Amino acid sequence: MFFIHRGKKNKSKEHPIYCRLTVQGKSKEFSTQIWVANDKWNPSTHKVLGKNEFANTANHTIETVRNNLLNVRADLQANGKNVTPDAVINLHLGKEERKYTLLELLEYFNEQHVKKLIGKDYANGTYERYKTSLSHVKEFMLYKNKSSDLLLTDINYAFATEYEFYLKTVRNNSHNTSLKYIKNLKAVINFAVKNEWLNNNPLDHYRAKLEKIDKAFLTQAELNQIEIKKFDNDRITEVKDIFVFCCYTGLSFSDVAKLSAKNIIIGINGQKQISIKRTKTDVTANVPLLSKAANVLKKYAKNEYCIYNEKLLPVKSNQKHNAYLKEIADICRITKKLTTHTARHTFATLMLTKGASIETVSSMLGHTNIKTTQIYSKVIHEKVHTEMKKIESQLKAVS
Repeated sequence: MFFIHRGKKNKSKEHPIYCRLTVQGKSKEFSTQIWVANDKWNPSTHKVLGKNEFANTANHTIETVRNNLLNVRADLQANGKNVTPDAVINLHLGKEERKYTLLELLEYFNEQHVKKLIGKDYANGTYERYKTSLSHVKEFMLYKNKSSDLLLTDINYAFATEYEFYLKTVRNNSHNTSLKYIKNLKAVINFAVKNEWLNNNPLDHYRAKLEKIDKAFLTQAELNQIEIKKFDNDRITEVKDIFVFCCYTGLSFSDVAKLSAKNIIIGINGQKQISIKRTKTDVTANVPLLSKAANVLKKYAKNEYCIYNEKLLPVKSNQKHNAYLKEIADICRITKKLTTHTARHTFATLMLTKGASIETVSSMLGHTNIKTTQIYSKVIHEKVHTEMKKIESQLKAVS
């Protein structure tokens, strides 16, 4: 539609004629560069009144603008491009269409979107993960195409399959890790589509299933073995204590790292419990403070690092933490891989085997979906079935 912009006026008290273009509910306005007096404009017909040369020229220009906009829209549709007010008007005015590159998009998404929403829509760990994804994409493009960047419009389905192959072979990532990086990439490209920087996501049809992985957890005997082990190195002792604490609370590394005095509250039963909003899901988890976990907290109540940082445990970098856990496993002769995830899995299976309901365990873990917790229950049932089969075969052998 065409209208006069009464908010603007020249020395002759004329107003500019504007065009408002609306596409699927989204509008944008631009000037036709025609100025007309208020009493010379007909808002019903969207034309200049009169039959003089000025009126005829102005109305002819308005009609030309209208037809050109319709032609531009038709061309965009015929070429399968995204029809937006910006795209149509820019082509009409002869402005070059803004073309975005993949790295430009990834960097913008990380720094101007995720980073600025940390603590609201995203966790710091998510920001770090997307930064790692950006690094991998950069390395892949240099490896595959010998180029530092490419246009978003040049991304195709083959890009995903080649990227997956690169992650699995050159970077030696596992199947599931590789798919997670591709999932991150798809999410960022969807962000571009929503912002109308790209017509559609070329990776939409890329499908791959995650491989089922048994969640490693410690038996009570293995956990006891770690608990009673003494170490000469103070840092290893700290990591061991933090690991044990996680085994009796189910906290993840990011959650135990931020644990402070404000997270220890008195529950409705009058007993101490941990109440913490999970970094990953933003769901509050409430975990009764078992005596073994409480003893670990007491041990570090006067620790200088904890006091200075106002934290309950001396948690350092995750990389160092996992390196020390590997050393602990070797010393304790435990073949299972020890990580804070292992501790979390140990807590879940320990609680279930001790009689806690699946609903209670799900609540303590801060899961948003009970199906996530049911995986642990399935593991326990499978273990029981396997062990009973062994016992059955032994009994048959004896008879």
